[in-house]
Amino acid sequence: MSRTIAHGTVALIGLLAMLPASPAQAQTLPGPPPRAGLDLPSAPGTALGSVPAGTPATLGAGASAPALVDGNVTLSGRRFSLVLACHGRGRLTVTAPGVVGGTVAAGRYRCAHGRATVRLTAGRTTAGRLERHAPVTAQVTLAHTRLTFLLGAHRSAPAFWTDGHLQCGPQSFLVEPDFTTRAPTEISTRGWIAWEPATGGWHWLGDGRWDAWTATATGIAQFHPGGAVQPTPWTWGPITAPAGAGIRAVGVYEIVYWVGGRPVYRWEYVNAGTTGAAAAGSGTLACTLP
Repeated sequence: MSRTIAHGTVALIGLLAMLPASPAQAQTLPGPPPRAGLDLPSAPGTALGSVPAGTPATLGAGASAPALVDGNVTLSGRRFSLVLACHGRGRLTVTAPGVVGGTVAAGRYRCAHGRATVRLTAGRTTAGRLERHAPVTAQVTLAHTRLTFLLGAHRSAPAFWTDGHLQCGPQSFLVEPDFTTRAPTEISTRGWIAWEPATGGWHWLGDGRWDAWTATATGIAQFHPGGAVQPTPWTWGPITAPAGAGIRAVGVYEIVYWVGGRPVYRWEYVNAGTTGAAAAGSGTLACTLP
């Protein structure tokens, strides 16, 4: 069961499973999907009448574009550092829309052997706002690329939806969580796959489409045709990657709960395995495609 929201309130009160991260995972998580919380649908839309067929996806294209090695960045006083997988050199700008007006920090980067570490300093007033709202969804723009990350994130066990999953194997799929609400509620959902090539740096694959559903106390209505107990969720895939490329992948789902006509936004990772983390009793966030 995924998080539950009380109808008519903005308080999410469902169970949230927490995943103990391995040291490698804690260092290399992708952070939030592109423009998390900023690129929301303007209205709930018309709920789908049934679950559409999944669409194929391919990972691997665009690996030469700049990417963040870590999407969770610690803020130490006024200072923070970004580690980039990149080539070339140039100028970058960090912003935090909705929290800080204007620029958080700016600097220059120079990539050597596919990496660059950029140390940045925010102004005193800006740093105070970031600290009060931490963690903040921030964006870095460089080389005509905009990357999203969490600024002010502390190293702790990452959170994930308690069902839905990313299955990596000969046939790989991203399976949507069966979101629940106390009373029937319109929701909008969007899935992403973050992928990391052997050279490092997290890239994102998603079609940008928000799907409209009806969440109920027993799950998404369209996933339970005729009141079926076992859900038939929407599944994105099959997902393919170049064989033997060592690509790691993480599944992410965004959701907007439409409460009183207003959007309530959340995003979380999904378990990387053959089932949801809650059902399995444990799980991992990343898996490697064969």
